[in-house]
Amino acid sequence: MSDLHDEVAQRLSDTLGIDKSIITPDVTFVELRIDSLALVEFSVVLDEEYGVPPLELTPDSTIGEAVALVAAARNGTAEATS
Repeated sequence: MSDLHDEVAQRLSDTLGIDKSIITPDVTFVELRIDSLALVEFSVVLDEEYGVPPLELTPDSTIGEAVALVAAARNGTAEATS
C-alpha cells in the first residue's frame, strides 16, 4: 500500500474511529459500516485537508477510490461533478 493510502486511512481512523488495519484499498465505506452522515463528515475532512470536492464519495466507493480522488486533487486534476 502507498504512503497516500496510509495517510488517508489514518485520517479515516482518526475521524471515525475505525481500526486502521481493516482499511484496505478494496474495502467500501458500506463494508466499514460507515453511514451516510459519517461519510459526509469524512468528505469534509478530505475537502479541508486535500481539496477533494465534497460529495464525490458514495457508500459504495472504495478506499482506493478515495485515495485516487486525493491524488487527483493534489495533482490539480480533480473535477467537481455537476
